[in-house]
Amino acid sequence: MDFQSTPRSPFSPRLPHPPLPTSTTTNTLGILSSHIFPSLTLHTTLSLAAYSAGRFTNRLDAKDLLWPSAFVGNVWYHGVVWPYMSGRGRGVWEFIREMGYGNKLILGGVTVWGCRLFWKVFWRVKGRERDDGRYERYREVIRRKKGKGDLEKAVVIDEGEVEREMWNKAFLGIFLPEAVVQSFVSLGWSGVGYSRSYGSFNHPDQGSIGDTKWVHGIAVGVFAAGLALEVLADSQLGRSKKKKGKIVRDGVWSIVRHPNYLGDFLVHLSFPLMALADGVFNPIMFIGPIANYIFLRFIGGDKENEQYQMEKYKKEGAEKYEEYKEWKAEKNSFWPGIREVGNLWTWVVVGIGGLAAAGEFYICNSTYTIVNVN
Repeated sequence: MDFQSTPRSPFSPRLPHPPLPTSTTTNTLGILSSHIFPSLTLHTTLSLAAYSAGRFTNRLDAKDLLWPSAFVGNVWYHGVVWPYMSGRGRGVWEFIREMGYGNKLILGGVTVWGCRLFWKVFWRVKGRERDDGRYERYREVIRRKKGKGDLEKAVVIDEGEVEREMWNKAFLGIFLPEAVVQSFVSLGWSGVGYSRSYGSFNHPDQGSIGDTKWVHGIAVGVFAAGLALEVLADSQLGRSKKKKGKIVRDGVWSIVRHPNYLGDFLVHLSFPLMALADGVFNPIMFIGPIANYIFLRFIGGDKENEQYQMEKYKKEGAEKYEEYKEWKAEKNSFWPGIREVGNLWTWVVVGIGGLAAAGEFYICNSTYTIVNVN
């Protein structure tokens, strides 16, 4: 995320490529060298560290801690570290103070979202005595392959060999693919249109100040609604697990089956909107939330979790399994159905986003008024 001008990459001795023309929406070589390759290097390095820690502790769920923390590292790298290392002669905090308002919104938004999620995942991992059930399934697949043989003979499975094979495959099969996904998801902020300066409100290309304030308000409202969904979903799920009763279907879980994933998507969608409000938007930024949606919906989130839950509930008993099937038939997985317009919790989340948007609109209006008076 180049906030001020095109920085020189610390990963390459080459001179920085020239800035994109104002009318340019995409430049493959420029995007690759300035955003994808640095992000891929960063996320691969962090994945290797998480893999080493996971292998040392024999816990695959160390990867879960990487998802939020790597994104926080990415936004600080692209927003602060990389421009600072380009040799502008200013201190880090001085550079942060001189950022435009939109810069600070994106930097602060990713940091708040990532730190909250990391804290939640950390205590979830710490509270388990063994690996997450999803990753135990990964071990079970290898264990089954090792157990194949003559059905009339008892096959003795070497658990140590199972663990070694699992970890030998884990980096290329789990950690590295997720690093690639993270590199594309991070385009939601690292793909800022670096051919322009990152202004505060009235950018020459943005139009009237009123238009800018409305986009700022919408962006902050979407972020707040998404974050609220994640916080409420985690809180309500935590209370339900303490009771160890039926499947949690109330609260925000009555809106969709995976409100935390929907919230995550909304949070990531808000970052390109924040850039749009300051006139530095590049269409490639929308690859970020789209990549995040594809991953959560079809690869490592919704699909993976529901396969695990179906197997788990089937083993636990017919009653819970039937309840889960009923819930799947009743509620959408990711996007709320039309019936949720009458759901009180839908309006709670919308209301939180609306209040945040109104507050942002007021702040923008007040700041612009003060600047004009001065």
